[in-house]
Amino acid sequence: MRRLPPWLWLMLALVFGTMATFMAMGWLKSQSRKVVQQKTEMVPVVVAVKEVPPAVALSGDQVKVSQWPQDSALPGKFSRFEDVEGRVTAVPLNPGEPILESKLAPKGVIPGLTALLSPDKRAMTVKVDEASGVAGFLNPDNRVDVVATVDKGDFNKDPISKLILQNLRVLGTGQRIEKKLGEKPQVVPTVTLEVSPEEGERLALAVQEGKIFLILRNQQDEQLVKSAGVRASSLLGGVTTVSSSGGETRVASVPDPVVMRGPYRSRKGTQWDKLEKDPSPMVVNDQGRRFELGIELASPVKRDKLARAEK
Repeated sequence: MRRLPPWLWLMLALVFGTMATFMAMGWLKSQSRKVVQQKTEMVPVVVAVKEVPPAVALSGDQVKVSQWPQDSALPGKFSRFEDVEGRVTAVPLNPGEPILESKLAPKGVIPGLTALLSPDKRAMTVKVDEASGVAGFLNPDNRVDVVATVDKGDFNKDPISKLILQNLRVLGTGQRIEKKLGEKPQVVPTVTLEVSPEEGERLALAVQEGKIFLILRNQQDEQLVKSAGVRASSLLGGVTTVSSSGGETRVASVPDPVVMRGPYRSRKGTQWDKLEKDPSPMVVNDQGRRFELGIELASPVKRDKLARAEK
């Protein structure tokens, strides 16, 4: 048998290699098409065709049926327009966003602010100004605390300011119940809050008896804090009037006072200076400031000044 020349073996190897390559590529393409067909099986889903504000009833010009991958995780999706027609939105919707049950108010809810209320909650509107309303930076769905300042009745001579409500949801500012991107802060005369019946009673009484301030919270901060409030008499260590058996006595409200009796009248550095004259009871704070019957006489304390003050 005659042997084939080497160049012919090379040509045959090239031909068979090319054929094997094309066959492998064809098989891989067919497999990939099968995988793509399996993954891209589509199902009908109702989506929004434009921006839809909250608390409005859905209509035909706001939604359409679009094809979405069957494997998409869309719990509560709708496949027919009839299933969402007339339903009220609970949150704003963006163009192309699927309509889900969680984004709609319960069936039977009419359009308006009631569609935004959580179960067992009420909507209550309070008056605010530029200061008490956080300078217009409040937006719907923000969270706020309420601080009340009262100076009537038992608090006439010693006003009190106290945190009375915490983590309240803002339903609307003025007549706005949605926040638009890029919108500048606006000072509004009223803010509508979501409250329970008991919270509504406390808030109404605070508005009637004093003045309220809204404090903006971090959106993720849900921790409740305890506060005893602050009195005007203790705010800056001022003077408070209290009753005694001999009438009214002025008593200085100072931080951590030290009551002294005897000849020790003042403190110089870390040592107490002794005066020759036996003084009346004194009150001295931690900075060496001298008080007698609640009236400050000298600070810083020096012997020569105290001596002149005694005269």
